[in-house]
Amino acid sequence: MTREEALITLSNGNSHARFTAMRALERLALDTDIQTLLKIKAAETDLILIRRIERLITGLGNSRPTETFEIDPTPPEVRKKLRAEAIEWVAGLLLHEIGSKLGLLASTVSKELLNYADSDTKRRIEHLQDTFDGIEELKKATSVPKPVEMDLPTLVSDLVELEATDKEIEISLVGRTPLIIFCDRGLLKLALCNGIKNAIEASLSIANAERKASVVVSWGQTDIDNWISVIDNGPGLPSNVTHSFTLGETSKPGHLGFGLGIANQAIETLHGTVELRNSGSDGAVFKLRWSLNA
Repeated sequence: MTREEALITLSNGNSHARFTAMRALERLALDTDIQTLLKIKAAETDLILIRRIERLITGLGNSRPTETFEIDPTPPEVRKKLRAEAIEWVAGLLLHEIGSKLGLLASTVSKELLNYADSDTKRRIEHLQDTFDGIEELKKATSVPKPVEMDLPTLVSDLVELEATDKEIEISLVGRTPLIIFCDRGLLKLALCNGIKNAIEASLSIANAERKASVVVSWGQTDIDNWISVIDNGPGLPSNVTHSFTLGETSKPGHLGFGLGIANQAIETLHGTVELRNSGSDGAVFKLRWSLNA
């Protein structure tokens, strides 16, 4: 049984076939199979198989090579500032030298190439344009905050409505209304929109007649910071989520790997943190915390 056959059998085979497939995957599975295994685990009903799948996912996550670094005496806040300045400079250079010319390239090729609308050339140019859109968002995430007075629940509601339009999903909004905060609206949107989008996608990825897709977005304020939490009922996360915040790292086909990196940079610019973890039951939690005066 090949690795691909084992993944298919583990998804829809009978009890005996699924255990046979599990034995094969314990030998053949790759760390790129983690997302698929998480979805299979969410749909599995046999507790023994669920535990074996969990052990396999943990093993695959731990098998990824870990990088070693020399101790850096530079204070963390200085490193963050230098990193943000470097990102802004490089992103600005790329957008100026290359990004601004992509539109002209697309326009010229569309006139010169027959059947451009259905061509691979068009799809590749669009993919490149998506990449530069991500770079532009990343540059925005490093900009100096410009705080304004705003209602946090209204911002959350607007972003949820934008991402959930035409999708079969139940979204609950929980928190004090109104809640007036002082914050940079653009940076907060950059930090939050990817978390909401990912939660919706995760919940829908394993939804069926018995398991309805749902997301809960809640918010609040303490004496030192503001917070927003996004909880989904999707397949959950692999054991090692550190790579999720690395720019260009993604396990999702068709994704560029910018989303969580941009969210992390934006919330750091607001003097805050982003947390991504599995929830107590099924699904994952995406949580933002940032300074009251960001």
